[in-house]
Amino acid sequence: MLKFKYTKVAGQRTLRLTPDKVPGMLRAMRMRSTWEGVIISPEAKPGPDGEGQYPVLTLGWYPDFGYEAHCMELSPKSHFVATGKKLSNPEVYVELGGQGQELWPRELFVPLTIAQQAVLHLLRTGNRDSSLTWVAIDGKRSFNRVPCTDE
Repeated sequence: MLKFKYTKVAGQRTLRLTPDKVPGMLRAMRMRSTWEGVIISPEAKPGPDGEGQYPVLTLGWYPDFGYEAHCMELSPKSHFVATGKKLSNPEVYVELGGQGQELWPRELFVPLTIAQQAVLHLLRTGNRDSSLTWVAIDGKRSFNRVPCTDE
C-alpha cells in the first residue's frame, strides 16, 4: 500500500493517513469551518519534475451540499469528483482560498459515501477511481462558474 499524509489547511500538523482513519477524518471535517479543508498528498520525498508529489487530493466540506474533492495529478489537467457528468447552473457559494468567491454547480459536491470511496481508492492505488464520475478542469475550459462581485 502507498503511504499518504493529510494536513488541515489551517493547521500545522501533518498526520499519516491510512484507510481505517478515512471515515473519522471525513466526519471530523463536518465539525470545522468550511474553509478549513484537508490536503491529502504522498508521503514521499519529491523527485525531479514533481515526481512523488502527486497525486494530491483536496477536500472541503460544505454544509447542505456535501464534500468537494479535487484531485491534482502530474499533468496539466485536474479533476473534481461529481455526482453526474451533466452539470447544473452554478448555485453553490465557494471561497477560493480567501482570494475570490464563485458559484459552482451543485453536482461538484458529493455525499460522504462518494468522498470516502474517492479517498480510499487513492490511498490504495495512488490513482483516481475510474468508477466515479470526474469533471476535468484545465487551462482552456472547465465547468460553468460565476464570479461573485461586491456590487
